[in-house]
Amino acid sequence: MNRTVIAGPPGTGKTHTLIHKHLHNELIVNKTDSKKICYITFSNAAANEARERIQKEYPTFEFDWICTMHSMGTKMLNIDTSSQLLKDKNWNAFKNKYGHTDMHFETIERENGFHEYKNQYMKIIEYSRCTKMSLQDAAIKLDLIDFISEPLLEQIDSDILDYKKDYNMFEFSDMISDFVDKKLCPSLDVIFLDEAQDLNPLQWDMFFYIESQCKRSFVAGDDDQAIYAFQGADPKTFINLKGTPDHQTVSRRVPTSVHKVATSILDNIDERRNKTWEPRSAEGKVIENLEIEDIDFSKGQWMILTRTNDQMKNLVPLLQETGHRFDCKFNDLLPIEIIKAINDWDRLNKGASISGEEAQNIYEYLKYEKGDVKYGFSGGKSLANVDSVDMDELRMDHGLIASGDWTALRFKDYQTNYIKDLVASGEDLSKPARIKLSTIHSVKGEESQNVILFTDLERIIYESAQVNKDTEHRLFFVGVTRAKENLFIMNQGYEYQYNIGEEII
Repeated sequence: MNRTVIAGPPGTGKTHTLIHKHLHNELIVNKTDSKKICYITFSNAAANEARERIQKEYPTFEFDWICTMHSMGTKMLNIDTSSQLLKDKNWNAFKNKYGHTDMHFETIERENGFHEYKNQYMKIIEYSRCTKMSLQDAAIKLDLIDFISEPLLEQIDSDILDYKKDYNMFEFSDMISDFVDKKLCPSLDVIFLDEAQDLNPLQWDMFFYIESQCKRSFVAGDDDQAIYAFQGADPKTFINLKGTPDHQTVSRRVPTSVHKVATSILDNIDERRNKTWEPRSAEGKVIENLEIEDIDFSKGQWMILTRTNDQMKNLVPLLQETGHRFDCKFNDLLPIEIIKAINDWDRLNKGASISGEEAQNIYEYLKYEKGDVKYGFSGGKSLANVDSVDMDELRMDHGLIASGDWTALRFKDYQTNYIKDLVASGEDLSKPARIKLSTIHSVKGEESQNVILFTDLERIIYESAQVNKDTEHRLFFVGVTRAKENLFIMNQGYEYQYNIGEEII
């Protein structure tokens, strides 16, 4: 096996190196059949982005395998994800058969593509599957052993295994394990793997199996950005991975001042792959201990990062008072549906056509008290089934009588007032929000001109950090290195703090 390892800190161009150097050599120099090349990345979003970049760069080549491991396993196992995958409503038959009707088996899909179970028992079972640990060890690792019944845990696990066998059903982990066990690798010559530090032991098994069927492999990652340990990710495998090094050493993102802060964090990580890196030439700024009210958000791109969702929620009212638009999953002041309605209404007024679904969303905000506007229907036909419609068609065929600018749409008073404030301050609602409020976990791979990083820790996280010090250092390293120009280090006054550049004690 001929393996190349592309390691590099944030912004050094690892993915660019994979696509524009090594994939180029395979296609152009080695004349490798593109259908025998597999490019695997961590999430659906990352796979879609890679697919777009590769197709744009190599438009004459056809690729069958630009995908995630789960999608590859699904295809080769011929799984019908609507009926054979144990998710959402597909759990109902299982719950009824085995008497687990009082339990919740739903998942939340995270930004990295991971399907996180709400149910503590399922969290343990899934973690056990992905890490190949025993159920008890998984419960201990997740710090849930004191909150569950071990006999019930074993019973649920046994019931799931029986149900899958009897009804030909699959869990998410089966897409990986069955692929390996049944040796279903398609005919491949080369495998590319991006974001390798985020793989769990089960996924590493799949990679090593595919790699064994190939002539060459290219693996890219950064163990210093391995922040999904709570999902079973195993950065140690990447740290110890052997191969020809092609390390990237110059960051195109991180300025000198931010680089110094980031390096001070790395000095505290015990287990890591040794990498040297340099910042870009700009100096940048690191500013500490400001109040959020003292920051001028009127210009530029901003990313505001917290350690937890609860800390993020606490910042929402403060940001609302700034009079600037921001995106946040907890911001019900200006949800995406309202923004879409305003922008689509503007498009209609300019003579453009919109989809029926977009029109129906607009009608949700045209509810006059006297019932003057119909709700997207004409003769019982839903607008959602209409491919394209313009303003004239809406007026003639779908009961539309509203006119004027966005104020024709009816929102709650506090939402209308907020939108007026945004317009008055010069915010362009047709463009993405300049300010993003998020947890650190959710912005891995992203960057911003300005980053505000809150260093607050909740007690349970602080206590966990005593044991998993490297994990916490890596997380704040990711937060710091999102900054392209200015980094603001702040706190909300919590009792427990992450002290950047210092050991966790």
